Amino acid sequence: MRQLSTGDVKAMENLNRSDATELMFVNHSSVLIRRSDRFLLTDPWHQKPAFGSWLPTMPQYVHPAYLAALGKRLTILISHGHDDHCDDDLLRIFDKDTEIVTANYTAPSVKSRLKKIGFSKITTVDAGGSTIANGFTVRSFINPARSLDDAIYTIDTLTGLVIHCNDNWFEFDPETYDAIGSQISRYSPQNVAFLSQTNSASGYPVTYRNFPETRKKQILTEKVVAMIRQGLLNAHRLGLSTFCSYAGYASVFVKDKPEYLTIGLMPTPRFIAEELLTDEQSRALLAKVRILDFYPGDVLNLDSGAIRKAFIGSANYADQDLREATQRYYDAYGIIANCDSYGIDRSSEFDEGRLDYFLDNLNRFVIRKLSADAGGFDGILGKSFEIEIADRAVSRRIVFGQDGVASSMQGEPPNKRVTTSAGIMARVLSGEILFENLYTGYEAEWQRWPTEVYNRDIILFLVMYSYVYKNRLSGEYGRTARP
Repeated sequence: MRQLSTGDVKAMENLNRSDATELMFVNHSSVLIRRSDRFLLTDPWHQKPAFGSWLPTMPQYVHPAYLAALGKRLTILISHGHDDHCDDDLLRIFDKDTEIVTANYTAPSVKSRLKKIGFSKITTVDAGGSTIANGFTVRSFINPARSLDDAIYTIDTLTGLVIHCNDNWFEFDPETYDAIGSQISRYSPQNVAFLSQTNSASGYPVTYRNFPETRKKQILTEKVVAMIRQGLLNAHRLGLSTFCSYAGYASVFVKDKPEYLTIGLMPTPRFIAEELLTDEQSRALLAKVRILDFYPGDVLNLDSGAIRKAFIGSANYADQDLREATQRYYDAYGIIANCDSYGIDRSSEFDEGRLDYFLDNLNRFVIRKLSADAGGFDGILGKSFEIEIADRAVSRRIVFGQDGVASSMQGEPPNKRVTTSAGIMARVLSGEILFENLYTGYEAEWQRWPTEVYNRDIILFLVMYSYVYKNRLSGEYGRTARP
């Protein structure tokens, strides 16, 4: 047996320091941060379908019961209200005295949702930061030009800094770069963990009819490569040399659409390095910022920068084997059956009047948001959006900022059109499921005109409105005057 050197002993001492900050990758965008006997868990997601069709692939490495048993030693950070970051079913098993942290959003939806579950200790944070119960200092950074209901977070544990970007892969604004850079300056590079989204979180281009099937995988790959590059550039601009891939580990289960399981990417460090970032530009960037070999169950020590691999770790299985085993597990335990498209057909409950109510209130919602200065998105005014119910030959269209709901205009296409079934739309209109499930959850087909134009503002407002409609407006139909 080789005798341990002085360097080996020192490295082991660093790994075992009780005050060192350690991170375990749990799954998707969920990491468990520990310093001494205090813990912070980000964005827990177990096996409730997100957006009606997503299930985590890879699954949680730590069973939720162990996390819930931590009791007062645990704080939970909810970055935003999407179901792959805020799993209501999972949150219900935690003690309701558990401190929950989220950003100080203008809209109360995240806080209201947490209060409805029963949590009473909800701390909201902004760029100034708040020191929470376990002694960590948490800050949030909202860029209203990008999103009104998502944020970047920093978690300062006094011995390390975690940058929890969740879905914020895009270029940071100058103020955010400066503020986070100032926090990083207090630490050595190995004391900082930078975690950023590395996969697509929308139906584009897979559900769009504008693109041929033979091109969709290529477009999706180009999109994801651009996202990862920007995340790496963000880390490099902050002076960091390492990067953690997360917030991209999910599979989409839509009935009669098995291709959605094969077209999706699984951006593990192995896949990114060996198959995705293979061009010269990406390789040059990877020479500056290394993607850590960080998989669920692995533990990153922010004192030494070393990773302790999981007992059953990535060296013991192939990515595709884990993906397929996860899907078999969800099938065997009936979890796929809980996804929207596998549910009861409610086409007989479809109501055209309720569809008009939905669209009229969408228009009113956009106008109200713009009047309150919704991040400079007034370019949406004059754009058109259409819902087509294919099996009923029904179409309804609105022009944002103009009164009225009309049948589809002949000849001129809308800026965005969604085509769905009476059964799925009836569930949206009743408030049973979110309209966003039709986009992010791949539960409908989409078109856009011009084909090259994203019209991100329409999607942004549709996503925000989805929650307002489901949680409030759907229950008011029939009790208020119809539009």
